[in-house]
Amino acid sequence: MIYNSNFNDMLEHVFGKQPNNYYTSSTTTRTTDDENYEINHTKDGAYLFFEAPGFNKSNIKVEMENGIIHIEGKRVYKLNGEEKTKSVSKQFKIGDTYNPTSIEATIEDGLLTVFVPNYKKQEKKRISIL
Repeated sequence: MIYNSNFNDMLEHVFGKQPNNYYTSSTTTRTTDDENYEINHTKDGAYLFFEAPGFNKSNIKVEMENGIIHIEGKRVYKLNGEEKTKSVSKQFKIGDTYNPTSIEATIEDGLLTVFVPNYKKQEKKRISIL
C-alpha cells in the first residue's frame, strides 16, 4: 500500500503533529499497474517505499551502489496446481549524498521500506604536528 498523501501526512497520522521543519522532504511517487513506489528525501536521509506483494526477507535483497538502490527478488508459488515464478528487479537513483554502509531495509505485508542515511558531516579536528 503506497500512501497517496505526502510523507508528512503519513507521519502525522501515525505519530501526531510534528514540527513542520522536522520532516521537510521532497517526494517522488509513481503508481502504475506494475510498480508502486515512493521516494522521500528528508534531512536525515532517503526513504524508499516499494510494493512487493508476496515477497519477504528470504526472497528479496536490497543493495546500494553509486547512489542507486538495487532490488532483486524471486519467489515460486503454486496457482491452480501449477508452479509459477515471480521476479522483481528494480533500480532507484537516490543520489550519492547517502551512506550505503548504513542502509536499512524491512518488509512487512508486501511493503519494502528502505532507509539510507545522509553521510555525517565531518567536524574539524585539530591535529598535533610531531
